Amino acid sequence: MTRCCIILPYSCGWVIHRILNLLILFSSLFLWYLIITHQEALHWYFFDEIPKCTETETSQVGDEISHHGNQVEQDSESHQVGSKVEPKKDQTTVRNKFKPPKDESLQNLSPESQDIQDRFKERNKVIKGVCETEKYPDFEQSNMYHFPALKATWLPLFGASSTLWKKFFIDQYTTRRRHGDQYNLGYLGKFLLQYKMGKKGNGRKTRSFSAEPDESVRFTVIRHPLSRLIAHFRKPQLERGELAALKDQWVRPSILLGRTDPNWTDEQKSSFEQELNDWIDGKLTPEQSPNNPLLSAPTFPEFVRFIIDADAKGDDRANNVHWRSISEWLDICQNDIDIIVKQENVKSEIPVLLEKLDLTSHEGYFLENADEADNINVEEFVGQLSKQDQEGINAFYEMDYRYFGYQPVFVDN
Repeated sequence: MTRCCIILPYSCGWVIHRILNLLILFSSLFLWYLIITHQEALHWYFFDEIPKCTETETSQVGDEISHHGNQVEQDSESHQVGSKVEPKKDQTTVRNKFKPPKDESLQNLSPESQDIQDRFKERNKVIKGVCETEKYPDFEQSNMYHFPALKATWLPLFGASSTLWKKFFIDQYTTRRRHGDQYNLGYLGKFLLQYKMGKKGNGRKTRSFSAEPDESVRFTVIRHPLSRLIAHFRKPQLERGELAALKDQWVRPSILLGRTDPNWTDEQKSSFEQELNDWIDGKLTPEQSPNNPLLSAPTFPEFVRFIIDADAKGDDRANNVHWRSISEWLDICQNDIDIIVKQENVKSEIPVLLEKLDLTSHEGYFLENADEADNINVEEFVGQLSKQDQEGINAFYEMDYRYFGYQPVFVDN
C-alpha cells in the first residue's frame, strides 16, 4: 500500500505535466497562426485606436460616377475673383514640406505612361506655385485613408469617383458585412489617418502621420467643380428618396429661399412650410394642396442661390462636403498629394495610377464603372443662371480653377 501511494501520485503528476506541455504547444501554434493571418488587424488593434466615425464618414454616399468630359486644363495665372473662406496663415511657420513628387515617387511605370507621368508632375508644379503665392493656406482637413497593404493613402473627394473607390476598398480590405447593397464609408474607419507626429522636412518627402510610411503614395481623383456640383444637384431629381435624405442640407432651404413670398401672412407661411415638410417626407402630394408653390423639387438656380447666399452669410451649410471647394476639402497646400487624377481624363490616367499601386488586375472594374463621357451638359445648367449667379458660383470655385487648371463656365442668356 505504501509503494502504491508513492508511485501513483508520481505517475499522475507526470501525465498532467505532459498534458500541460501539449496544451502550451498547441496554444503557441494557434497564436502564431493568428499572428501570421491577421497581421494588419492586430497592428491596428494594438497600435492605433479605431476612430469613431463622424457624420461625414458614416454618411452613405451615393455619388454618381458621372462627370463633364470637355473641360481642358489651362494655365493657373487666371484672375482671382474671390476666396470664400479665410484660412489660417502663419507667415512665420509657412509649410515648406510640400513639393512636387520626386522622380522616384512615380518610378517603375511603363514607358508608354511617360506622358501621363509628366502630366501628374506638371499638375503638382502648378499647385505648388499657387500654394506659394497664397502662403500655404491651412484648412485643417486631413480626410485620408491609409492602406498598408497597398502602401497608399486615398483622399476621397465626394462626387469624383469616391463611391467607386470606397466600394473597392471595403470589398478588398475589410470583413465588415454590408447592409444590403449599401457601402458605408464608416466601414473604413480603422484606416483613417490620425495622430500627427510633427515630423519636419529634411530635404526629402516626409509623412506627418504615425501610421503612414514616408514611401506611401497619396492619391485622389478630382473633377470640374461645376460638373461635380451638378451631379449632386441631380440626385433628388433622379431619385425621389433623395429629397428626404437631403432635406435639411439644402432641399428645404433652397425652396424656402427662392419661393417664400413676403406678402404671406404668418398663418399661410406656417401652413405652407408644414406642407412642404410633409411633401418631402412623402406624406402629401402636390395635388392635395394645389395652391402651395413650395411643393416641387428645387431648381438649379434656387440651389445655386442658396449656396451663394449661405457663403455670403458665413453659413457653414455652404461648405457641404458634396460641393465644397476641392482645394479646401483636400487641403491641397498642406496634404502633399503625389498623384491627382482628373476624372475627365480617367481612361488615360487611371491605368497609370493603378500601375503605380500594383492594381492593374482591377483595371477593368475602374474603367467600366468610371466612364469619361456622361450626359451632364454643364453649359445647359449654367445657362439657367442669371449673370449675377454665374459670376457668384464661379467666384465660389475661383481657387479651384487656379489650383487645378479648370476653366470657369459662363453662358450668355
